[in-house]
Amino acid sequence: MTGIALVGAGRMARVHAASIAAAGAQVATIYDPIEEAACSLARNTGARVAATAAEAMADPAADAIMIATSSDTHVELLLEAVRTGKPVLCEKPLASSYEASRKFVAAIGEAAARKVFLGFNRRFDRGHAAVREGVHAGRIGRLEQLTITSRDPFPPPLEYIPRSGGLFRDMMIHDFDMARSIVGKPMVSVTAHGSSIIDPEVGRLGDVDTASVTMLAEDGTIVTILNSRRCAFGFDQRIEAFGEKGMLLSDNPRQSGFTAFTREAPGTAAPILEFFMERYGPSYTEEIRLFIDCAREGRDMPVNAIDGLMAAYLAEAATTSLAQGKTIILTGPDQEFSK
Repeated sequence: MTGIALVGAGRMARVHAASIAAAGAQVATIYDPIEEAACSLARNTGARVAATAAEAMADPAADAIMIATSSDTHVELLLEAVRTGKPVLCEKPLASSYEASRKFVAAIGEAAARKVFLGFNRRFDRGHAAVREGVHAGRIGRLEQLTITSRDPFPPPLEYIPRSGGLFRDMMIHDFDMARSIVGKPMVSVTAHGSSIIDPEVGRLGDVDTASVTMLAEDGTIVTILNSRRCAFGFDQRIEAFGEKGMLLSDNPRQSGFTAFTREAPGTAAPILEFFMERYGPSYTEEIRLFIDCAREGRDMPVNAIDGLMAAYLAEAATTSLAQGKTIILTGPDQEFSK
């Protein structure tokens, strides 16, 4: 299986197109409602441009389907893709809301949902994966505290904010998934704080640009997640797992191994990376390779629509916690939230 139908031709679709090539596969056909964008990406990949998403998915040269469109279109396209019977990878999040995520999983059933690969690519970052594997192997004994920091170099355009679903559903969704994969226990409560201190206009648009979430796991592990839409020193992505026997840390890679030792700059290291593809480019490629392997073998996807639903559940709890100014007690993925 080497041919992939790519639905979408925006920034994330271009990231995935490069990763498809790096993984030894190829983009067979492309669809995007903006024809110029589809044609531009097709020229770079040698793919055929389809007139509709359905046409792209049905192309005989496409053995699998990748959806890399805006969050609010994922569910409709996913339902169409699942009906083809071809393996499907969808960029995160599963949907633009928790309710839409629930409806999608209910519509296709849990078994089929486990066959849908969801693009939480940070699981495949080498440092992050090493922390998860170390925790699961008991290298630090009982996990007591998990701290996840995610800060972007600069905020997205303001026009993106209203259609993003909000910081918890769009940005922190990666960290909710990462916390679940490392802790391996259900979360029992969520407490969120947030503010729009980088740009007050973000607040007027109904979102926050600076946030923290504290979650309590069933076994007593405390999870702290820190997010910011702006970081003056680069793309700040760290995970710290602290336990009874020590600590595991996935730190920020740097632009080089250079360190200056002078009177003016004693022990000054090279800056951290500034662009998400510099940090996570290899993990996108690993994600594609794993998707192809699982699809060939008919296995459940290691990160799938069920994981997407659970991350959406935590994001919805955080959104509700912020709106109500209180801790939200979690009762299960069928929980109803009132704003």
